[in-house]
Amino acid sequence: MTVDERQVPQGTPEDLSDLLSEVRHADVLANDSCTREFLQAGERLLHDILARDAEGTPGRGRVPFDELLACVSRRLVVDEAERSWTGPDAKAGKPTESAFRYRWNTQAGYLRDLAIYSLRSRLATPGQAGKAASVLFGTDGDSGRGGFDEKIDQIAYREILNLKNDKAFRLQMIFRAILAHDDQVANALRRVDQAHVEAWKEFYADAFGRLGLRLRPDVSWDDLAHALHAAGEGVVFRALLPETKHVPPSARPLDHDKPTSLLAKIAMAIIIAFTDPGDGEPLRDAVRRLAGPPDGPAQAGLVRPGGRSPDRPGPVDPGSWSPPAPAA
Repeated sequence: MTVDERQVPQGTPEDLSDLLSEVRHADVLANDSCTREFLQAGERLLHDILARDAEGTPGRGRVPFDELLACVSRRLVVDEAERSWTGPDAKAGKPTESAFRYRWNTQAGYLRDLAIYSLRSRLATPGQAGKAASVLFGTDGDSGRGGFDEKIDQIAYREILNLKNDKAFRLQMIFRAILAHDDQVANALRRVDQAHVEAWKEFYADAFGRLGLRLRPDVSWDDLAHALHAAGEGVVFRALLPETKHVPPSARPLDHDKPTSLLAKIAMAIIIAFTDPGDGEPLRDAVRRLAGPPDGPAQAGLVRPGGRSPDRPGPVDPGSWSPPAPAA
């Protein structure tokens, strides 16, 4: 058997030699069948332990908390508590291992309490919605500057930056991915979402009313709040990656120079889509009309075949983006 035959086994479409950086003799062993078996076995364990669906009954049963969060061992917790303890020196009141065991029968029980405890700041009513109202209507120092679009820039930038720096939010995302199969943690995560959606929903309803806007007839405040909530979480998730110059501007979740956020553009698009322009047309009908039947709006001259309205110029293609060349 030749080296090339060992590298890419028959029936295996992918070449791993450029993907794996740590395996020894990658030119020979990266595509070896035994190497693949080790990687596939580890992938199955990752899927079973960290990427498990909350629904269904997996064959191996539920993975206990003390395996999922093995990095937070009892010994480490006790050592950390003793190191930071500033209470009385009397042994009876100090955070010793026996005191820990007296409070929690199992490590899994402690970790379940810890997961929910670490979300406590997220369970509180968020203050960002109130700050957004200040920006939009006048009590914030920057509220007098710019139009509605620029205020959306400010609000979105602050929200994404705030969540990016919020360690409780990061834990919320991790717990959602790996602990959603636990009823108590899942319930806490739902309460977090509900608290934030409700706070922002009140802000949107108040803002629309004060601005003289109304929703289209087939969408609700719940729809608007959940849509923007989901968009915001998605943008923050992208913002957690370290920034690099080799990312096109349109993909950057935060623009510190303007300042604005990718969320601002998404929010503007959602607001325009959800807002009734005065004709009472449902959102679905408006979308359906954009791409009418062959004998519909395009033929009637309302929309040209190229997708342009008669009085509007076509889109300008800025060309493809390419990352900056490395410094010499």
